[in-house]
Parts: sequence; structure tokens; C-alpha cells
Amino acid sequence: MNDSLVTIVGSSYFEPISALLENLEKHDKGNSTEVQSGYYVNGYANSICLLAVVCLESYVMRVRYINEANQGQIDKASVVSYLKSLYPDFPYEEELCEIHILRDVIAHNHLWEVSYSYEEEDIKLNRINRRSSGDSKYQTRVDVCHNITKTLGLNVNPVKVGSEDVRKVLKAVWRVLLFLEGKNRKQCYVSHLSAIHKGKVVKFGRIIGMEETCT
Repeated sequence: MNDSLVTIVGSSYFEPISALLENLEKHDKGNSTEVQSGYYVNGYANSICLLAVVCLESYVMRVRYINEANQGQIDKASVVSYLKSLYPDFPYEEELCEIHILRDVIAHNHLWEVSYSYEEEDIKLNRINRRSSGDSKYQTRVDVCHNITKTLGLNVNPVKVGSEDVRKVLKAVWRVLLFLEGKNRKQCYVSHLSAIHKGKVVKFGRIIGMEETCT
């Protein structure tokens, strides 16, 4: 018997994201400094942000497929430009651009040289030399005076990425997924999906702190 499938990973990322969130919570003691978010927090936060954006890109590939993107051109347009062209009323263009900036910052490990000093029990940031330039969207969407993105306020220093960035990225991704679900459940249906979290089966929207009816 012959069969076939389309290689969309999609919701398979929900379980590992949930597991990483549990570990992030265990290690998050609120000890972030001007210089870095902390060894464990940074590692888990970067991992979750990467997986969240990859998860979204997987669903967007399904959207491209369902909407019959031209053969050979199915992944040529960026996620941001594709969704905006497919749905002119897409309201999350800036947020989507910024989570992709963070994805690039982490995946390509943008390089910074950071000078700091110890003052009593505090660490003081003295100087930053950013050695990685970023691309055009970085230049457009990042506040270089504060080293955060302009809309979501995401840290673009890779060792500063922490729990708050995770919350912002997950919520931004979820809003986009729910928007796509609202357009066509055949291309994206996530609001009913669950994952194991702290030993219980919980809807993923609730795990990441979003109301299940959020749009």
C-alpha cells in the first residue's frame, strides 16, 4: 500500500518548548544584570526563542503549501513579506520582523565585546562594542541606543536574552498562529492543541500565558 505525507513539523515543537519552559522557570531567580541574563537562564531562553520561531516557520510553510505557492518558489519570499502579501490585513508585521531579528541574533551568535566592572554587589556595564552588523531589518527595527527592538523590546545582545524575551516571543508567535487559524483552519489549527506541562496536559496557549480566545 502506498501513502504520502507533507513534512511539516509544526506542533511537534510544543512539547520540547514546554519542557524548556519548566527548566527556565526552575533556574530563573531574577538575577539578570546589565551585562547578561545568567548562564542557565540565557541558555534556556535562547533555545525557546529559537524553537518558537522555527515552529512558526513550519506552520507558515504549511500555509504556503495549502495556498499552492508556485512550485520552486514555495520558500523564496521571507515569512514577513509572504504573509503580508497573502493577507494585506496581517497586523503583526513589525512583531514578526523583530522575532526574526532575535532568531538571527541567536542562530548566528552576533558578536559583542562587553566591558564591565564590579561595584560592591553590583555589576556595572562600562562599554559595548558590537562587532556584528546585522541585516537591513536589524537596522530598521532595532533601537541601537538601548539595544532592543523598537516594538517588542527584545534584547539583541545574545547573552542578555532572558525570560521576558521568551514571554514576548511566544506571545507574538501565538498571535500570528491564531491569526492564520482565523483565516483558514486547514492551514493552521493550534488553539485546541495541548502539551505536558508540570505533569499535566495543558492547552499550549495557557502554558505560554495567553488566553485561549486571544486573537
